[in-house]
Amino acid sequence: MKFQIFTLISGLLFVSILETDGQDVFSVSSGELLFQFSETEINNVDVKDQPRFTMFLHLGQYWHMNLGNNIGFYSGIALRNVGFIYDEDSPIQKTIRRSYTLGVPLALKLGSFKNHFYLFGGGEYELLFHYKGKRWLSNDREGPKIKDTEWFSDKTNRFVPSAFVGIQFPGGIRVAFKYYLSDFLNRDYVGRDLGVNNVSFSDYTRQELFYLSVSWQLRTDEIREKLQGDDKIADLR
Repeated sequence: MKFQIFTLISGLLFVSILETDGQDVFSVSSGELLFQFSETEINNVDVKDQPRFTMFLHLGQYWHMNLGNNIGFYSGIALRNVGFIYDEDSPIQKTIRRSYTLGVPLALKLGSFKNHFYLFGGGEYELLFHYKGKRWLSNDREGPKIKDTEWFSDKTNRFVPSAFVGIQFPGGIRVAFKYYLSDFLNRDYVGRDLGVNNVSFSDYTRQELFYLSVSWQLRTDEIREKLQGDDKIADLR
């Protein structure tokens, strides 16, 4: 129900953007670098979480609506590679669990749009659609490993909400912090996992996932105008 309400609000924003005529409505294409962190407990015991860096495949298309120079909104759709890494001491094992996600954000912007400098914050729902788990049986990344790959896996929750805040700098670069508000893994899952039968994900008594992102924003209309301008120059030649 929460996802349906969020989707409805985002859809209404989309419609309002599409029906608004003027220079204050525009689309933006984006890519991201994600520096991911986690806090994990298995059977109430902390495991050694490690930072995870990903740059592939992160793509976003957003639609902005500015209500003047100082306040605005945006929504859109984004593809990301999100997950976490941890080590277990006995036996020594390194495990990665990640999923490709398709997210719909809804955000408020406050700042100076003429100077391309503003703060933003909001919420997002993400669909987890391609899960991958990988476990090395030693600290040697070249050593033996077990791997699971599944589409729309029962091992993860289908939808995961999050909250985010960030700052947009002149030149198109932005920095944001995102915190996931529910578990990445499905604690109700019982079954085969990474070569072991009858595994219960209820053993994951704590899951916290958050990341710092660095992204760049390119206005789609400005790119189109530049390409059209280049074509006109080529025709004159």
